[in-house]
Amino acid sequence: MIRARGFTLLEALVTLVIVALIVTLLMQALQQSLDLRARLLRHQSETRVATLQEHWFRDSVAGAMADLPDAFGRMEGETDSLALVTIQPVGTRGVARVRWWLEPVDGGHALHYADPEWEDMTVIPGPLDEARFQYLGADGEWTDRWQPGKDDPIVLPRMVRLSATTADGVLDWLVPVLADPKSPILLRPLDPGTVGI
Repeated sequence: MIRARGFTLLEALVTLVIVALIVTLLMQALQQSLDLRARLLRHQSETRVATLQEHWFRDSVAGAMADLPDAFGRMEGETDSLALVTIQPVGTRGVARVRWWLEPVDGGHALHYADPEWEDMTVIPGPLDEARFQYLGADGEWTDRWQPGKDDPIVLPRMVRLSATTADGVLDWLVPVLADPKSPILLRPLDPGTVGI
């Protein structure tokens, strides 16, 4: 006759200790993977936001138009602000005059935007350190100010730069202005005595 043999108390305790160790290791691995997932999602979200902020700036500046001083107005820029007429405003459709500016905040500056639809939108809350706008003229030189005169034939820079230092590194957005930099030709009606073509 064969007797069924069960676990001894010592064998049961060793089994329970081994199972507890395995469960502990699995829980730590699960916690680490959840922490890693949360960090990756946060990084992905921050990257999306940063990409969106840069695209807003690039699209509106690249879509700049040369305009007459008495219409929407010409592009005007300083180291801390930029106003321009663009075909790519962020908050509204069609051609609009928009403004980008750097507003002082604790530890640096914040990047703001405004158009006819949005009066004041904080695009980058900052702090942006050593932030400034610069303008590349027709002579190939960078300048901190863009103020074309009433009779200046060139009213748009070749390129606009926004540079700053952030907590994540250096921000350096170089945007070529795609439109003809010359002042538009003012169209006038024909005199009654002339014949149009």
